[in-house]
Amino acid sequence: MSNPSLPISHPRLRQSPQQAEAAFRARLAELGAILLEPLWLGVNTPHRVRCAAGHDCAPQPASVRKGRGVCRTCAGRDPQAAETAFRARLTELGATLAEPAWLGVNAPHRVRCAAGHDCAPNPGNVRNGDGVCRTCAGKDPKVAEAAFRARLTELGATLLESTWLGANVPHRVRCADGHDCAPRPGNIRDGDGLCRACSGRAWDALYVVASDVDVVKFGITSGDPRPRLRAHRRNGLDQVLRLFTGLPDGVARALENNIIAALRDAREEPIQGREYFSSRALPLILDLIDHHPAIRALGPTVTPQD
Repeated sequence: MSNPSLPISHPRLRQSPQQAEAAFRARLAELGAILLEPLWLGVNTPHRVRCAAGHDCAPQPASVRKGRGVCRTCAGRDPQAAETAFRARLTELGATLAEPAWLGVNAPHRVRCAAGHDCAPNPGNVRNGDGVCRTCAGKDPKVAEAAFRARLTELGATLLESTWLGANVPHRVRCADGHDCAPRPGNIRDGDGLCRACSGRAWDALYVVASDVDVVKFGITSGDPRPRLRAHRRNGLDQVLRLFTGLPDGVARALENNIIAALRDAREEPIQGREYFSSRALPLILDLIDHHPAIRALGPTVTPQD
């Protein structure tokens, strides 16, 4: 019996040529690949193979034994295939490649998107589902800052923050009525209001949402909860388990703090941030909400429609 604590190069674990060839052929069979090489060339020599997808490739048996795949094209590591796929994706998106030569799957390439923005996406990121243009996606810091400042000007508000902190970080702002507030630029971009005091609905909504992957989140918001619920739905939290709006002043915040404290006492650790938990914590969360006097006075929950 082999000793798993020994390195693969240890003499006791070295394979004979016959064993290595047999293992290579067995692995190809598992992967649905066909060996095209008529002779065994050794563990460190590429062998001609046709993968299950029909691509001709040349993996080294030693690499396959170490857990690597047989086909560079299927793995997205074939330069020609990667370039072809990148160009095809740009065409689908109406974008134009401005780079004169292929620089590699992980190197930025100059591109002009369909909206006319100059950008530099990595082909690997585009292959994995990212967009090509940071400006169109709202991720360009300069563009996001300019849009935030322009929106503040429209609303008659003054930015008190000395530096840009990012689209998802609260920024100190003084609204047109003189209230100090701290909106997130990303929320303003998505249509949320600027000042909770002006809205007259500061922290008056409570919600509990969940996903199909054993995640539950509770939280509070102000006024119309639909923008917040849409944001959570985009992240997979598409089940609205509880939703209360128009709560009396301070109730939503106090309930949120009570839930956090109770979960801490129950030794339930968040899986992200302060308010994302395993669904194992759901019964405790719902019990605390449903038995709160202010919640019981409201009656059944209502889920708003988009």
